[in-house]
Amino acid sequence: MTSSECSGNVPAFDFHNHTSRNAEISWSYTYLNGSQMSGVLCARPGGGDLYVPMFATKVSWQTRTC
Repeated sequence: MTSSECSGNVPAFDFHNHTSRNAEISWSYTYLNGSQMSGVLCARPGGGDLYVPMFATKVSWQTRTC
C-alpha cells in the first residue's frame, strides 16, 4: 500500500487507487519458462485488479488522462 510515488519489486495481484489522481504502475511478469514480460498500466481513482500475480516495480503519478 502506498499513497506516494515509489519503486522496488513488490508482488501484486490486486490494487486499489484510493486517491483522486491517476497513477501509473510499471509491472513485470515471469513465465514458467523464464521469459519475461513488462508494461505500464494507468490506475484510475478507485481502480481495480491485475488478474494475474505480477511484480509492481514503480508507481508514479500520471499527468495525462488514462
